[in-house]
Amino acid sequence: MTTNENQEGEVVEIRRAPKVLSFALTGAAIGLVLSFLLNLLIPDDSRSNENVLGLLLVALGSLGLGVGVMFAIIFDLVSSRRTKQAVASKEVQ
Repeated sequence: MTTNENQEGEVVEIRRAPKVLSFALTGAAIGLVLSFLLNLLIPDDSRSNENVLGLLLVALGSLGLGVGVMFAIIFDLVSSRRTKQAVASKEVQ
């Protein structure tokens, strides 16, 4: 084994970054659930021949995905201000 007495360390920043994909998928899922709920709230007498559910799924699903990504970016900017510094050293074996 080698000793670490004469090795120099490098200062590194440590922070936790959010997973953008999980925020995006959560936002899209919330948008899809909201579109199903809105489709159930439309009265039968005011429905048209067009596929309103399909349009709501596409519109609110993509809107939810975009909002989820926006929240991930905002959370990443906030978390980047709370970085910690540590000294890292390389061990040679």
